[in-house]
Amino acid sequence: MGPMYDDPRLAALTLLRIAAEESEGPSELTGRMHAVLDDLVKRNGAGYLAELAIALARTGFIALDEHARATGNSTAEILDAVEIDTIEGLDDGF
Repeated sequence: MGPMYDDPRLAALTLLRIAAEESEGPSELTGRMHAVLDDLVKRNGAGYLAELAIALARTGFIALDEHARATGNSTAEILDAVEIDTIEGLDDGF
């Protein structure tokens, strides 16, 4: 991944593409995500991860909001449902 992808928005899209590939079945792509993140931190410093997290959150919200509009649902209701599903999926050993 080249310096052009140092922009957090483009890096976030790269991670989303890797996640989409992962969703197609088990593979070694998680290792690829770690390699991408390691490369970005080497070039931009550890503080860059905060910008990347913000870009990912914004990208996720935009997608969620567009889905809500397309389905006639409330963004807040969909977010609540996803949060509940995630909480229920957490390991009880926490």
